[in-house]
Amino acid sequence: MRRVGRGLLIVVSIMNGVAGLVCGVLFIAGPDGHLMQAGALLPVIQGLPLASVFFRDFVWIGVAMLLVLGIPNSIAAVMLLRKNERQYLATLAAGALLVLWCGFELVFMLNALAVGYLIIGFVTVTCSILLLRPAPGRA
Repeated sequence: MRRVGRGLLIVVSIMNGVAGLVCGVLFIAGPDGHLMQAGALLPVIQGLPLASVFFRDFVWIGVAMLLVLGIPNSIAAVMLLRKNERQYLATLAAGALLVLWCGFELVFMLNALAVGYLIIGFVTVTCSILLLRPAPGRA
């Protein structure tokens, strides 16, 4: 069962890392959202708290995606693949950041994609906590 959980964390970390990096860069490169086909969301984010500072366009969302989703998940994926002793702490942190990101997003705009990622975040956190425990017979 530990192998399945670890395998799941590897797949999720790689996919979330790549998605966070790519989407973050695309939002920064196309602040109006055209590269992500997200232009219709611009009026929605402009209604968020501190919109006049952070949400005039998608630049800060792109930066946040890089820092909160892309980089932590990429680091976790590398640590998992190298079997680093702190690999599950990294996946726990990346999963918790994903849960916080989705929670914030869902407070301001309900959407199925955020709900799906929230579930993935909770699965990541749960697997990480379970894998942090010593395997039976190894305590």
